[in-house]
Amino acid sequence: MEQINALFTNLLNIGIGVAAAVAAFFVMWGAFLYMSAAGSPRQMEAGKTAIVNALAGLAIVLLARVIAGMVQSAMGAA
Repeated sequence: MEQINALFTNLLNIGIGVAAAVAAFFVMWGAFLYMSAAGSPRQMEAGKTAIVNALAGLAIVLLARVIAGMVQSAMGAA
């Protein structure tokens, strides 16, 4: 059981690292779109949408970490 918990924890940590890197990329991409809009409302909105979606996705991933910890605690694994 300990090996399964260790594997699960390692996979979760890797997933969070990848998700943070992807979210950082999309925040930067959204900021680039917003800054290079040159007054175009459509491109400014696309940039804001990319930033908000990236932050929302990161929040979901972090909440998944919390939920996984709660499940592990409930199962008595922690």
